[in-house]
Amino acid sequence: MPGEGRYKKILVPLDGSGWSRRAIPHAVDIARANGSELVLLHVFRPPTAEYADQIVLAGQEGQIEELRQAAQQSLDSLSSELHSQSIEVKTQVIEGIGVASAICDYVREENIDLVVMSTHGRTGIARFLFGSVAAKVMEGVKVPVLLIHPDRE
Repeated sequence: MPGEGRYKKILVPLDGSGWSRRAIPHAVDIARANGSELVLLHVFRPPTAEYADQIVLAGQEGQIEELRQAAQQSLDSLSSELHSQSIEVKTQVIEGIGVASAICDYVREENIDLVVMSTHGRTGIARFLFGSVAAKVMEGVKVPVLLIHPDRE
């Protein structure tokens, strides 16, 4: 039964990469121990406004919808797999330009109790240039954030 332990709703942000999926087994273990619901979240980044006209002119708007649907299908597949393991799962695809801020807003709006996410393992200059979604999420929410290093199972 969901909600028996400390963490009632556990968010797992996923970006479609194998790295992001490394957080799932950890989240599943915590969900089992706490009777929690897992929320699998994908933040879909739509094309920025300055490219919207070019995309329409090129007839690419259908491809954007296909990408959005592929993200949902990926989450649905994971959800089915986890349901078969008796894990309560909800999936959500949201749109946002800033991935970290979209995740933080979702945490607040949906009363998430714990975030379990993988880092992409960038260090040094790459992290400085590209930023760290994980670091921004940690700074932007008031709930615990468990970071999973991508090179460790």
